[in-house]
Amino acid sequence: MTAGAKDLLNTIKKREGYRPIAPCCIAEDMGLWFDNPVEDPYMLYFSHVRTDALPAVTHVDGMARVQSVRSSDEPTLYRLLESFRAVSGYGVLCNTSLNFSGHGFINRMSELIGYCEAKNISDVIVGDSWYQRSELGSTHT
Repeated sequence: MTAGAKDLLNTIKKREGYRPIAPCCIAEDMGLWFDNPVEDPYMLYFSHVRTDALPAVTHVDGMARVQSVRSSDEPTLYRLLESFRAVSGYGVLCNTSLNFSGHGFINRMSELIGYCEAKNISDVIVGDSWYQRSELGSTHT
């Protein structure tokens, strides 16, 4: 979760560098990363980030608008967070909408492919599928 991740996301989305990227976090792990966290699947509340290990999701004021994730509510996202935690030690990922300035949300696979090509994005997860771009075309795992 480097500061470079936030910079890359803001560049892709053509956003100002000071704009925060919200985190999604395994609900049971929120206390590891945030002071006095409030479980909130709708990202309505702010928590102080207690570590400098999460610069990608820490706003300039040290706060983050955290989406808490429980397996009973979001099983796919929860499994993704668990898998990321198993590899990295962090049950936290950047959470941002898939849209960009001047355009609406992406609703079709063809729009997603065009977006990824325009922004040089090589990997994307849709539902339970992970798509990767290659020089010979896309692969599906």
